[in-house]
Amino acid sequence: MKIVVSVDSFKGSVSSMQAARAIEKAAIDVFPDVDVVKLPLADGGEGTVDALCDKKIKIDVTGPIGNKIKAEYGIAADGTAIIEMASAAGITLVPDNLRNPMHTTTYGVGELILDAIKRGSRNFIIGIGGSATNDCGIGMLSALGFKFLNSNCESVSLNASGLEYICKIDCSHVLRELSECTFNIACDVSNPLYGDNGCSRIYGPQKGANEVEIELMDSWIKSFAMLVKSIKSSSDPNFPGSGAAGGLGFAFMSFLNARLRPGVEIILEHTNLEKSLD
Repeated sequence: MKIVVSVDSFKGSVSSMQAARAIEKAAIDVFPDVDVVKLPLADGGEGTVDALCDKKIKIDVTGPIGNKIKAEYGIAADGTAIIEMASAAGITLVPDNLRNPMHTTTYGVGELILDAIKRGSRNFIIGIGGSATNDCGIGMLSALGFKFLNSNCESVSLNASGLEYICKIDCSHVLRELSECTFNIACDVSNPLYGDNGCSRIYGPQKGANEVEIELMDSWIKSFAMLVKSIKSSSDPNFPGSGAAGGLGFAFMSFLNARLRPGVEIILEHTNLEKSLD
């Protein structure tokens, strides 16, 4: 007899792998010769690293408010790096009194990607839920060698407030290995980058922005998108999910040729559940 166990985590109680092991133990108690195949399930958000990786790596990165923090990611058996962006730029990392997406950065997410590349990973699954940021991914991209410059060819601040001053994007120092990498982005929202349903207006309030800041960020992000469009004609700020994680979805698609897909779809494909069911 063969039993396939594919279960999500019970949030706050047990991880998906802990649940799968409990089911396996019970099955063996009843059917001693059973073949149990454990394929933990996740949706790309919290618990994805636990579900897919036995090997976990913890490193120092820049947190969303610029302080040094410990962030963890995983490497699956096939070498795929599994990253939850919230581990480096999540809203739970910012104290309530300091929450303001004008000043938070995704730089630490780029540092996680950089570390995984240095360890040999070239395939990435990245969940982008739970962010504290609205920087359109310029922090993450800067950690990978992209430079965002003002009219004096000086680097801007790597947060939403820096978007106002970007006049030039310098790609001449981008990490060479990025051209060898593939990025599957687990994204379960369909917001465009800017406008009434964009990242600033829909998610800005819960990240600590007031009405004035929301309007400013939305206008800066629109201008940034037009600049990106002028140098990367394939970029699409209206693509569903571009506004995910404060525009991080847009950054991944425009600069790293990433695919935005429903998280559970990516995980089911990665674990090869369908083959196990056959």
